[in-house]
Amino acid sequence: METPMRCEPPAFETIFRIPGEHRLESDGMLGRGGRVFGLCWFHREYDRRDRLVARYETYDEVGADGASRCGWRRYDEAGRLTLGHEVGMRWAALVESLSRREAETALQHPQGAVLDAIPA
Repeated sequence: METPMRCEPPAFETIFRIPGEHRLESDGMLGRGGRVFGLCWFHREYDRRDRLVARYETYDEVGADGASRCGWRRYDEAGRLTLGHEVGMRWAALVESLSRREAETALQHPQGAVLDAIPA
């Protein structure tokens, strides 16, 4: 049976590359236990004029296939998936194998990357 996260979650502003003039607000967290373990965090990004720019979901889980993974997805203000990144291990394992800073960098998307393959 999978154990809960053994370390603090990532610095979401860092992994999403939130500009300094924007703010990121938490929109809650969900968890599930058992054989298919998972944690999911939800965030909203606002610009300096308080306009919604994006929504994010970040996950740390063991799927039904038994594979560990952590990652995130970014949706634009209309709800379309625009970016995402996934690493093939749990967040705690990533932090244990690297420094926390290196783990957060590994979880970031490549600078300027876009997901062209995602259908609208």
